[in-house]
Amino acid sequence: MRIAILTFDGFNEIDSFVASYMINRAAPPGWRAEITCASPVVESGRGVRVSAQQPLEFAREADAVVVGSGKLTARLVEDGGCCRGCRSTPGGSWWRRSAPGR
Repeated sequence: MRIAILTFDGFNEIDSFVASYMINRAAPPGWRAEITCASPVVESGRGVRVSAQQPLEFAREADAVVVGSGKLTARLVEDGGCCRGCRSTPGGSWWRRSAPGR
């Protein structure tokens, strides 16, 4: 299983790094999480720079996508352009949270 950890400028380090670390450390053989970015290098909200392991297009072919939080994430995801072509989850658009109890 290939997993894209979407990581944008202004990202929260804990969301991207811990998700990637935990999945890669605990996952069964054949699973791999990769930092996936819209540019070759992104900078966190606290100034940490990280190189993309995969380009943003990888999110379209990944088996799963984890969206890390950050200052700009909500706006980028709402815009929809960053993940055009991504498969959506049952029940609607992948970036919209369901109402409680759904």
